[in-house]
Amino acid sequence: MQLRRNRWSRGATIRQRVDEARAAADGDPPAAVSDGERAAVTTALRLGWWMADTYHYTQHQHRVPGGREATAPRKLSNLTEMAPRLRLRMYLDGVDTALREIGAQIRTPAAAPATAAARELADALDRDGSATEAVLLALDALNVEVLRWTMASNYRLGLAYRLGRSLADTARDCGPEQLVWRFGGRHQEICRWLDELASVLPPFAAPVVGRSVQAWATRVRQAHHDPDRQAELTALAGRLREQGALWQDVLTGGLDPRDLLDEANYAAIARNLLSRDRRLVRQATRGVFLPVLVPLLLFLGGIVTIGAVTAAGSPLTRTAIALAGIGAGLAGLWRTVSRPALALAREVNRPLLAIELITEMARCVTRPLRTPAPPADTPEPVRPAQSTPAASPG
Repeated sequence: MQLRRNRWSRGATIRQRVDEARAAADGDPPAAVSDGERAAVTTALRLGWWMADTYHYTQHQHRVPGGREATAPRKLSNLTEMAPRLRLRMYLDGVDTALREIGAQIRTPAAAPATAAARELADALDRDGSATEAVLLALDALNVEVLRWTMASNYRLGLAYRLGRSLADTARDCGPEQLVWRFGGRHQEICRWLDELASVLPPFAAPVVGRSVQAWATRVRQAHHDPDRQAELTALAGRLREQGALWQDVLTGGLDPRDLLDEANYAAIARNLLSRDRRLVRQATRGVFLPVLVPLLLFLGGIVTIGAVTAAGSPLTRTAIALAGIGAGLAGLWRTVSRPALALAREVNRPLLAIELITEMARCVTRPLRTPAPPADTPEPVRPAQSTPAASPG
């Protein structure tokens, strides 16, 4: 029990230092950013993701075979077994809920967009496929209204909404060709939006996800240009959806990236920080010692030498006086230099600690990317035939 309390205490101390490092690296958030705006930005990001899923499901929805609703199922129906009209209504309910939350959080006088037009067409999805185009048009019109409303209410809300849509479309299941296209340039816009929203997203979320997206773009580009790594490209496409779920959890506050760090991560952070400190000390020594400290030491040595030579007494006495003078001078010099040097080291180490923490957290969040790719000659696993259509993403 005592060991558990000690470990909890150390963890609390580490978390406190992490918070201090983030405050030092990012600075205090602007006074104009309220808690309501932060919550609204997170909700807008989630709404953008939800809207992209709604449109994608409507495009690729699988109609339930006839008579499905009249027959009692062997078990309670899952999300992917819902009738298309019910699934679409669920998505629209989520849109309405998010719009109400945003309106309450930012207290905007403008009326939120309505989903009535899309709801009127939802029932037709079960009857035939000809209604799909009309529903898609209604959803796109709703998307434009939501984008207009969020941008007009608060620029960062509109940005968060667009970020959620873009990430959802980027992290959707796809093949190798689509994977290369998705990370061909879109990731740069995503990273720019993350930088702009960093102050209103959860702690560390924007830089961690930004580095993770950049890591994916680099890996996909390297695999695409290497003919021997096509199997790796296929494996990466299969892991993309898992990575997207992690991005969404981090950006919406469902997962704190600091919770992914373990003792090995903190040990790596300490090693990297010490290595940075050694480089900084060497650079500071070259920049300060020669032009500043060497003249002071020569001046101090001259004064002590003159005092020792002119002092009366035996050689041993004069040597003792010289050593005492050197010691007193060095002690005074240390007191003069050490305090500002240590204060400067603390100020420099705080952002460096934040950088190392972000690097390790990004590595942990990007764990699907670090899963080893299968060898090129590994055969594809044989999957059993299914009598029912495969579930669509979402």
